Amino acid sequence: MARAPIPRARVAALALMAALGLGAAACDAGGGKGEHGGKGDRGGKGKRGRGPGGEEDEGQAMQVKVVHLRPAPIERWYRSSGTLEARRSAELVAVQAAIIEKILVDEGDQVKEGQLLARLDGRALDLQADAAKIELQNLEAELERLESAGAVISQEEIDKQRYLVEEARASAKVSRHQAKQTVIRAPFDGTIVTRYVDEGNLATTATPLFHLADLEVLELPLHLPEKDAASVGVGADVEVELVDGTSFTAKIERRAPVVDPLTGTVKFTMRATEAPPAAVPGAFARARVLVDRRDATLSLPLTAVFEVEDVPHVFVVQDGKASRREVKLGLEGSERVEILAGLRPEDAVVEEGNAGITEGMPLRPVEAEAEAEVASAEAAPAATPVDAGS
Repeated sequence: MARAPIPRARVAALALMAALGLGAAACDAGGGKGEHGGKGDRGGKGKRGRGPGGEEDEGQAMQVKVVHLRPAPIERWYRSSGTLEARRSAELVAVQAAIIEKILVDEGDQVKEGQLLARLDGRALDLQADAAKIELQNLEAELERLESAGAVISQEEIDKQRYLVEEARASAKVSRHQAKQTVIRAPFDGTIVTRYVDEGNLATTATPLFHLADLEVLELPLHLPEKDAASVGVGADVEVELVDGTSFTAKIERRAPVVDPLTGTVKFTMRATEAPPAAVPGAFARARVLVDRRDATLSLPLTAVFEVEDVPHVFVVQDGKASRREVKLGLEGSERVEILAGLRPEDAVVEEGNAGITEGMPLRPVEAEAEAEVASAEAAPAATPVDAGS
């Protein structure tokens, strides 16, 4: 069956559409420039971009602060904490069990050595002492009678009586001493920290009556590692800070002659004779003692140093890129660390070595503010004195 002929108008329309389609395909095949005339991603050049001469765009480099090796003082302090202690303290107890008859001091009272603090009921002990005294007198009288009898009394009986007299004399001394123990006196100058009993209580040898402490002199034990103990001697200053922020200075009073094998530390005891009111026995305190010091040594900020497999390194800006350098460290302080080898004074070291920098990364160095101030101070010419007569 024969097809019907296509109208001429329709043939013309189809030809026009085919021509338009071929033109668009030709534009795409030519690599089509973008809206701004730049090449597309297929060319591999559109993301980073280069300058007119082909160099990397400076805006892509990471800006970093750099520092240089410079001489500065470094101090290393050992820090510890503990509770303050009184130089002398004692729990006062009764030597003889007796009823407390009178209490003469209370908590907070300052007392002197030998001052009477309390009196116990000692009537029973006084009676025992009187009885021992009378017995001694009777035995001495009997011995005198036997010695005056002459040959009638044997020497053996006289010696036996002498033994009884000496025994009674010793017993009388013990009784008199016990009778004197019914008073409680201060063994040293100090302050009554605690009163444990009241009048009428029974004082025993197992129950303390008072806690006496010398608050004029305070001590704090410090345990320093063995490697640091060698550089700290008796008389060294110790800075002590209390929880309220007040601080004072103490001195190392004594050093233990041995190293504790369990902790590997040496015990030092600091002592303070002048302290703020908040410094009392039992108060928490932080202490620091100077272990080592360098007056002026080539150093960097601690932030510039980082470790790679336990080896210290820094990043140096070299030819606009990050270059990792291994360094040898010396004394490490709280803010700076001594550099013994691995750098030159002119090297620009990245101040924040661990700020996500990698080897070969483009960097744009900017002098750190502190370093710039030091450099300007060193470069400033000395002021020329003006002659007053000119």
